[in-house]
Formats: sequence, C-alpha cells, structure tokens
Amino acid sequence: MKRQSLKNVLIAAAAVAISGATIAGANPVAGQFVNDSRGDAIADTILNREIGDVNLFPIGDAILYHDHRANTPVGVADDGIANDWTVHMANVSGVAFRDLFFVADVGATIGNADGLVEDTAGAPGQRTDAFHIDSIGTNPNLLSESILADGIFQPGEDWEFAVTNFGTGSPNSFPPALVSPGVFSGSSPMQSFGGTNSSILGIAVPEPSTLSIFALMALVSLRRRRSAKP
Repeated sequence: MKRQSLKNVLIAAAAVAISGATIAGANPVAGQFVNDSRGDAIADTILNREIGDVNLFPIGDAILYHDHRANTPVGVADDGIANDWTVHMANVSGVAFRDLFFVADVGATIGNADGLVEDTAGAPGQRTDAFHIDSIGTNPNLLSESILADGIFQPGEDWEFAVTNFGTGSPNSFPPALVSPGVFSGSSPMQSFGGTNSSILGIAVPEPSTLSIFALMALVSLRRRRSAKP
C-alpha cells in the first residue's frame, strides 16, 4: 500500500476512534470457539468480530497484513510440506481486540490448532480448526507485539504470528487469505489461491486511548465552564 493510502486509512481510523463510532463501522459476527485435546487448553469463547484486509473489510475491522513462508514450525512437528507461514498484521481499525483466533475455512486444516470454531449464525454445527493467537503454552504462535506484550491488539499495533502445517489441498499449500467479511469457519468453503481460506476472529474491547481522549475533552470542557463563571 502506498504511503499516502496508509496515511488516509490511519486518519480515517483515528476519526472513527475519536468520534466514538467504532462499532458502527464494523461487521459483528457470531463465533464460538470450542477447545479440544490438541494444542493448549483454551477456554471456550464467544467471538463477536472478524478482522481482515483493509480493502475489503469495514474500517472498524480493518488491518494491513502480509505473510511469508516460515522455516520453523510452532506447536507441532513439521509435516515436511512447505506449508508453514508467518503472518504480519497492523491494526488500522481504531479499535482494540482481545482473544484473537486464527480460523480455517471448510477444506483447510491447521497443524497447530487449539480447537475448533463454529459460525453459529451462518453454519450452525459445522466446526473447523482454529488456534488462539498468543505467546504461551505449547503453541506459542504469537511471535511479537509492537506496543505492549499483553495480548491486546491495539490500534496502530503490529503483530506477527505463526501458522504451522496449514493444509489447503496443495503440495506447497496456499498462504492465509483474509478476504471474506462476515463468513468464516463452516460458512466459508476454502477457495484456491487469491480466494478465502481463513479468517481472524476476536472480541472488541474499549480502547484506553479513546477513553483517555474523552476524559481529556470532558476535563477541558469543565475547566472552560469554571473559567467562564463571573
């Protein structure tokens, strides 16, 4: 993305955050993570937001991302296929997220899965592989956080995480493709290169910097009123 385009995205995200309209510019989902015996013991979690490509997703869910092949598997042994990836993503949504999960579409599999995710609205009863994006346990797939290592994907923050043994029906596999707003897991059949094969779901949380802006505005307003009194 060109520098000016990125600047415009960041300005728009900041405007959304400052206005307090972060949810209005977003695309809520109904996701359910269910833990199983693979990977780490992650609590079953209800997920309400999907994030993805800034060119396709609403600004309230927008990220910049790219990926490249990785040489070292995470969480499980290498299966000998060139299907390990490192994903880089930058939060340009103006919203903070927690409990992010990388989720495979129907037809795709994840070697370092922690459990399964279901689209309870779009495909009830159908579940696909998923893992919690974090840096702890036997599946420490979150490789870096640029602002604070707290598991919160803050506005303006860059994350890097690993996807191991990502099976997409090809000897060399396809890279993660986050291009299907509103459909994921069982409601989103895997497509070939350039199409959907995965999603990232999570939970939107109040962004501290946004709350601080409102607190500062309220304080300034209060002081102005006091100064205006005779």
